[in-house]
Amino acid sequence: MRCFFLVFSLFFAMFAWAKSDHLLKSSLLQNEKVISINLKSKGDAPYIVQTGDTVESVALKHHMTAKELKDNNKNLPKGVGLSAGSTLQIPNQTIDLSTLLGAWASAGPLLQEARKHLGKTYVWGAAGPAHFDCSGFTSYVLKQNGIQIPRTSIQQGQTGELIVRDSLRKGDLIFFDTSKEKNGTIDHVGIYLGDGKFIHASSATMSVVVSSLDQNFYQSRFLWGRRVNS
Repeated sequence: MRCFFLVFSLFFAMFAWAKSDHLLKSSLLQNEKVISINLKSKGDAPYIVQTGDTVESVALKHHMTAKELKDNNKNLPKGVGLSAGSTLQIPNQTIDLSTLLGAWASAGPLLQEARKHLGKTYVWGAAGPAHFDCSGFTSYVLKQNGIQIPRTSIQQGQTGELIVRDSLRKGDLIFFDTSKEKNGTIDHVGIYLGDGKFIHASSATMSVVVSSLDQNFYQSRFLWGRRVNS
């Protein structure tokens, strides 16, 4: 009887582990369309050109370079403005699930907290927990880990130890200038995950997503990192 109980307990433990692993993968897969963005192209999504749109403004809206947009739309006429009502193909870029799972395999409590909010809606001025803007997301995640930082991305960009890209560690804040002018002023912030990935509340996708620093848009607009959780 005792032997049966031990075998049953071992079976139940293995079932519980398998179930928890399944739930982890499911929680990521449920938002696959949302979190699978900004890495490698896996097919295109249409965008209907609005009055006043330019190649540059559409590219900026989707956090990509004008060259990337042009390369993905070979039939764009040269020297002619975009016609309202016409269609552009926007790369639907994806992250492999195993890459996402790997990013959190050795993550501490700060990144575990950040992961809970994948897929939540971006709302300008929101500081969680249901909705976030970029600096609202970072300030909320750090606050849940006992770290107080200023509310705005500009203020956050002046807080903590200055870090260059090659020295980034998991949990560092990273800052960008995503403006059309590119004048070096901070207007976006995310949390570094390691391996060139970061999590952020994105106005381009209107949600909390994982993106890559190696994407041309973010690579060219990266300013610096700050370490506030050491």
